[in-house]
Amino acid sequence: MGTTTLNIRMDAELKRDVDEVARSLGLTSAAAFNVFARQFVARRGFPFAVVAATPTERQFGEEMDARFAAMRAGAATEHELVDDE
Repeated sequence: MGTTTLNIRMDAELKRDVDEVARSLGLTSAAAFNVFARQFVARRGFPFAVVAATPTERQFGEEMDARFAAMRAGAATEHELVDDE
């Protein structure tokens, strides 16, 4: 089977972290991505759960406070699903 090249753009810090973890496992980052690709194909999807992070109560409160402050300052508008009646 022949090989091909896949170019991936990612944050430089993430690339350093990937290289470090791969090295700690005795792999190159290319070998690690090959492992991922084979599992992705074998499972017909991600070999791990892909979910949005759930914010903590504090994080959620801070986000809502920031959104409210932005709305009061005129820097944001109500969401289109909010009824203004």
